[in-house]
Amino acid sequence: MKVLVLNPASSSFKNVVRDQIFGCWCKGKEIGGMQMPPLSVLYVATVLKEAGHEVEFLDGAVQRKQFLTIVEHGCDADVVVASTSTMTINEDADNLGKIRRNSGKCQTMVFGTHPTFLPHETLTRKGIDFAILGDPEDVVVELLDKLTKGDESWKSVQGIAFRNQGGVIVNDSRSIDRNLDHLPYPDRSMLPDHDYFNPVVKRYPYTVSVTSRGCVGECTFCTVPRLYPNIIRQRSAENILGEIELILNEGYKEIFFRDETFTMFKKRNEQICRKIINRGWNIGWICNGRLTGIDKSMLALMQKAGCHMIKFGVESGDQDILDAMKKGIQLDEISQIFRWCNELGLDTHAHIMLGNVGETRETIVRTIEFVKELNPSNAAFGILTPYPGTELFDMVAKIRPEIKDGSRCDLKILHTASFFNDTFTNMPSNELENWMKIAYRRFYWRPSYLLKALSRISSFGELKRAIKAGITTIDFSLRGG
Repeated sequence: MKVLVLNPASSSFKNVVRDQIFGCWCKGKEIGGMQMPPLSVLYVATVLKEAGHEVEFLDGAVQRKQFLTIVEHGCDADVVVASTSTMTINEDADNLGKIRRNSGKCQTMVFGTHPTFLPHETLTRKGIDFAILGDPEDVVVELLDKLTKGDESWKSVQGIAFRNQGGVIVNDSRSIDRNLDHLPYPDRSMLPDHDYFNPVVKRYPYTVSVTSRGCVGECTFCTVPRLYPNIIRQRSAENILGEIELILNEGYKEIFFRDETFTMFKKRNEQICRKIINRGWNIGWICNGRLTGIDKSMLALMQKAGCHMIKFGVESGDQDILDAMKKGIQLDEISQIFRWCNELGLDTHAHIMLGNVGETRETIVRTIEFVKELNPSNAAFGILTPYPGTELFDMVAKIRPEIKDGSRCDLKILHTASFFNDTFTNMPSNELENWMKIAYRRFYWRPSYLLKALSRISSFGELKRAIKAGITTIDFSLRGG
């Protein structure tokens, strides 16, 4: 089959970081204009290519003209596969419908958290023929292979939902393959020739990688606990080292490990770090970290192996709020880890959410002051959004069932506007949105922060990226998204 694997563009924002299946995506000025190679879509393209299909890959986020041409004039593919989520499903379905209509023959498939948790709602949209549930790689390969046969054997594929004369049919979910090493390395030669901008990356070109799926956490705001229920999978050290070597040979100079909690796998990571050091590999890297199970000696080893930044989900500076969201961390533990990083000269990024369950003006002020005390290299403040598939979403749906249709959240309000937050806070929407801009100003507009940021710049390239991200962040702190 001829397949177009697509990372759709947005008409609202030039940069939407939709590189992972989890569906908690970011966009625009809030993240300093950051871009990411769309890894989850690239995995799908790679497995289909290895299965013998004729595959075209298009990253609409950076290939906007090509994307708009396909939307307007169609394509010659038999199947179009795309990632989607709650905040993009409206626009994605509309664009896929146009592609299908202007092509005349192709079928459309979407994967991600929205089709996984709301398959019926997804398939009410006429632009979508199939919803893929959970991890897409093995499901899409089997589905396309059976569609190629021309009979109806595809209807038995586990992990899909589709329309039938009687309505929407949702097949049983596919059992989760615990062996991530069976997946091929993403074929990065399919990516467009484009320098994806990222203000925290020090060396270009950079790429992204994922070494695990799942998390030990039970956070009420996150889709991962139900997407991968009680199943945490990690790729082996040997498998990851093989990919790093390939990445180096392809000319990349830095990697962003996009696992939810890369630091959770201490023994494996120690093997990886020591091998990188022993082999003399000149590679810089960034990772996401979990605020438990990490010590200063591990941080020092990671730094020696090329890690220069860790991103942490701090979420709040109020202990009662952290406990209510089942974060499983104490404020003093968070402070200790950031102290270690600062002592080592290891850059940090703090993810913060406002508008949490029980949030008040006082807890927001407490959170802003706590983040300033942590003294991270940078921070991102966003308004909590209840996503389908989370415990928080279910809690809201009992009070406000209209959230269930999944169509009210889109990129224009994502993380920058209140979305049912009045259900679980006592704060008016406009006040909550204003506090987010205040948080940015109180954190970034400090002379001590500006001096520290300037001291970390070691090259002209870093200076240019810092200026670009800084202008975007200042504009966001004044005017919002």
